[in-house]
Amino acid sequence: MKVAGVIFDLDGTITQPCLDFDQIRADIGAIQGPILEAMETLAAPQRRRAEEILQRHELWAAENSQLNPGAGETFARLRGEARFLAVITRNRRDSVERVCRRHELSFDAVVTREDGPVKPDPFPVLEACRRLKLAPGECLVVGDYLFDLLSARRAGAWAVLLTSQPSWQQYRQEAHCVIERLADLHQVIAGVESGQVAPVRAVGGDEAGESFAEADGQGA
Repeated sequence: MKVAGVIFDLDGTITQPCLDFDQIRADIGAIQGPILEAMETLAAPQRRRAEEILQRHELWAAENSQLNPGAGETFARLRGEARFLAVITRNRRDSVERVCRRHELSFDAVVTREDGPVKPDPFPVLEACRRLKLAPGECLVVGDYLFDLLSARRAGAWAVLLTSQPSWQQYRQEAHCVIERLADLHQVIAGVESGQVAPVRAVGGDEAGESFAEADGQGA
């Protein structure tokens, strides 16, 4: 089986972790856990204010972003192998655009929170695959957090965990493969294409882990 596409998370995967989620929650006030889900519980005026605060943090992070080591070389290698590249993120599209401008990056598909349900829902992965005209089983999803892995598995894609977060061992069980560096991705691709990695299958919300309820609150 050929890996035809690679779908990347943004913050912590393409770029070095930059967003201070605890500070974002403190600035918004009176919320806990994953930020987007917590914002949904707020009354409309408070939710609009929270969105403005979150967007300010996200744009600052994009303007000050640094690529994770090996990111540029990894993208160039994947392009050279004629693989499609995509981004799925819980951020807004303008954040992705600023990161791409800053680092001269381009992707074949970008799916943000403006497009529909966010990770850990399978929608971002499925939508990226639809735009790439690929089946989920032809794609790797590379991320540094639980929600990336759950979204991938629920969609039927390969879930690859990048160990850029201190808490990565808490959710490694949701990954098909674990890498320490983006440069290691070619080894994962070789393993998948040679059949050395167990075949992927879509799993439902319960089977993909009750982990969402146990999430540590990292991530917007």
